[in-house]
Amino acid sequence: MSSPDQVWESYLSSINENSLTTKLKYVFIDHFCSEKEPADRLYNLALNGIKRATTGSVEIYKYYNETILKPGDLSILTNFDKSECCIIKTIRSTIKKFFEVTEEDAFIEGEGDKSLSYWRKAHIRFFSDEYRKLGLSFSESIEVVFEEFEIEFGNK
Repeated sequence: MSSPDQVWESYLSSINENSLTTKLKYVFIDHFCSEKEPADRLYNLALNGIKRATTGSVEIYKYYNETILKPGDLSILTNFDKSECCIIKTIRSTIKKFFEVTEEDAFIEGEGDKSLSYWRKAHIRFFSDEYRKLGLSFSESIEVVFEEFEIEFGNK
């Protein structure tokens, strides 16, 4: 069990850097999903190389003034309670309409049975809830960020 700070220090050490002199930064420390069970499940899918992408709403990014990650960006991915973590590197971020997400995208995201049908049901429910909480209306023409990533440091 390591904290995000300990994992970051270990990563820097593994590449002959240290926190006092490195120019490397991570963009965020966070987990997927806002509930424990799915956050822990998604973390484990990512850690095991099954989940290699995530999808977020451009509108939600703007609402919370969050950065859309770009290739090479590093982040610390955690389980829900931040007792486990790893470092991920963004490979690609593509902005597209929700309805433009493909079977291949759904497979790379690695959730459920990895089908587009599963992905659509899960994400319509997720985005509808998120939009409702913010007083917004979800539609399948919203713009989403499809972010592909790989484990940069941690258990692979």
